[in-house]
Amino acid sequence: MKVLVTGGFGFLGGRIAQYFLSKGHDILLGTSRDVKLRDSFLDDVQVVKTPWNDEAELDKVCSGVDLIIHASGMNAKDCIEDPAGALTVNAVATANFLQSAIKMNVKRFLYISTIHVYTDTLHGVISEKDCPTNLHPYAASHRAAEDVVLWAQKNKLIDSVVVRISNGFGMPTRREVNCWMLLVNDLCRQAVEHKQLVLASNGMQVRNFIPISEICSAIDFLVCQLPFVQSVGDEGPINVGGKTSLSILEMATLIQSRCGVILGYVPDLVVGEQGNNGKILHLDFQINRLKALGYSHQHTLTVEIDKLLTYCYDSFLKGR
Repeated sequence: MKVLVTGGFGFLGGRIAQYFLSKGHDILLGTSRDVKLRDSFLDDVQVVKTPWNDEAELDKVCSGVDLIIHASGMNAKDCIEDPAGALTVNAVATANFLQSAIKMNVKRFLYISTIHVYTDTLHGVISEKDCPTNLHPYAASHRAAEDVVLWAQKNKLIDSVVVRISNGFGMPTRREVNCWMLLVNDLCRQAVEHKQLVLASNGMQVRNFIPISEICSAIDFLVCQLPFVQSVGDEGPINVGGKTSLSILEMATLIQSRCGVILGYVPDLVVGEQGNNGKILHLDFQINRLKALGYSHQHTLTVEIDKLLTYCYDSFLKGR
């Protein structure tokens, strides 16, 4: 199958492209930037420019493609700094790209959204039945993009799917990828470079952590293992999350432990004071629709953490 992955030089897009390449698919790596960096995984894929405001060029990119996995977008920090740009990059660009996909008869379009569309305070039970209320530019722009994709599905213009991902983590395809601000990635790098883990808060905040390997497997299940005649997006967005939620402190403690196993030492843990009065709020991020389709978790937090710690050691410390 010919698969186009947008945001292919980014954290999630790169891992997804690498995964689908390992499954034997013909991969197109889409990027809106002029990127000259190469690595061993990129030697086997075709890199294509995806100019979001050029309809003719987008049509050419989509020609002959069977599946598009749209993983391109502006991160939360940049969305805050440029709310108008967030709408352009996350929503308008998605609409333009989807329009070309429909015109060029692409079979399936999967849009990657975020758990953060639900609320700015993630706690309690969260399921696909909940109405999104988060007005943060990052969440709002993703929600606008979701509506475009869901509208296309509702009107049978293309077989399209929206997935809402929780807090993904794992090793990138290149160390230059902008992923080291993510909590788990940052803590693993700290453990390697400084032999300590420093939390900015008291660590009581709860997150639903999911290995990138799990995200890749879930997407593969939705777009490849299920037949195209089964329109998995008909019921609306699909949550893709980890087995359980952990507090930031619990995750830091797990990384401490795995560092002892993998690298032979236990880094110090420094906990900050800022937080929610020392209370750990419950978070149950439900993946009911994914389970109803027959999917079950295949990956563990510890395996992804171990690989990330090893990657950080090889990339930032080995050979110094």
